[in-house]
Amino acid sequence: MFHRDKHMLRERIARGAVRVAFVTDIMTPYMLAVFDELAVRCDFTALFGSQTGSRAMEWSFTEPSFRHRVVGGWTIGREVDAADVYPNPRLLRELWSLGPDVVISGGFSFPSLYAATYRWMSGGRLLIHSDGTARSEVELGRIQRLTRIVLARVADGAVGNSKLAAERFAELGFDPVFEALHSTNIEPFLEVGRRRDHGPARELRLATAGRLIPRKGVDQLLQAVARACREGADVHLMIVGSGEEEERLRVLAAELDLMDVEWFGFVEQAELPAVLATADAFAFPTLMDPFGIVLLEAAAAGLPLISSPHAGATGDLVEEGRTGFVIEPRDTSAYARALAMLAGDPALRQRMGRAAHELASGRTPADTAESYLRAAESVLLR
Repeated sequence: MFHRDKHMLRERIARGAVRVAFVTDIMTPYMLAVFDELAVRCDFTALFGSQTGSRAMEWSFTEPSFRHRVVGGWTIGREVDAADVYPNPRLLRELWSLGPDVVISGGFSFPSLYAATYRWMSGGRLLIHSDGTARSEVELGRIQRLTRIVLARVADGAVGNSKLAAERFAELGFDPVFEALHSTNIEPFLEVGRRRDHGPARELRLATAGRLIPRKGVDQLLQAVARACREGADVHLMIVGSGEEEERLRVLAAELDLMDVEWFGFVEQAELPAVLATADAFAFPTLMDPFGIVLLEAAAAGLPLISSPHAGATGDLVEEGRTGFVIEPRDTSAYARALAMLAGDPALRQRMGRAAHELASGRTPADTAESYLRAAESVLLR
């Protein structure tokens, strides 16, 4: 049972003894790095809906060192690149056995409703976290909207994983709203950025990375690269990732007479820094991404960014003309002009890449963990 004695709570906060349970769907490389940092700052447990799920990629990582449980039970699978649904109330039993002071629950589905039930039963605190933005949530159904209304009324606050996500929580009526900006283990990428040699070569080695699925916009990028090449730019395209669209994209590249395309397939997280070390710029032409962690990794690696306005990470990382360009992926003319500009101006690539690297250096897992913990401590003491 949750104790409301604020003097006692302050003492536990000072000792790093606040009990925090973090509810999420599956293990992902970027969240594991943040959880490692949370575990050294509080009495932390991660509760995963499943060991893996529909949105999981072919990641391989060692068993986490922090305390965690896989809840398991009935799962409703969804399309690739979307979180599965976990309707099994087993999570409520897990929360009750842990007795956390604060539950940080991801998203607006069954687990967060069970977490809200735990809050009501125990008197603990509940924070909802999400990277959803007004753009990514524009097509919500009636039940999805209703769930957000309910959770805005019963939760003690919300944590946005980007500036745009925080704005979305405010629109939904959550109060207070905190920011814990998405991060990952960016140190290997920062090391690439520190060592980067922005040489005088005129060829632009342009990288993109992500699932090869329709909403990632890689077909639009191929169109833009083809146009830039027709207009005289020297662009070598590096495509990192695999997925259902790969065959169609390869056919499209051939139809566009794009011969200078390198297909890497799926690349493990630990191997991605070495790939980005060979690039000169990074493109993220998504048609919809709540965030897009790879944009942070590319910035840390010291690459100028050409990013879509449809990604939550764009609002945090792309300062127009300083760290890169914000371009609508379907505007192949504007995209081609940006590519030509970067291809023809190594000094511009260097300035933008260094600025992106500097901006990303303040987005470590430790920073994110501290932000989550400050939010938890704040709602505890209200």
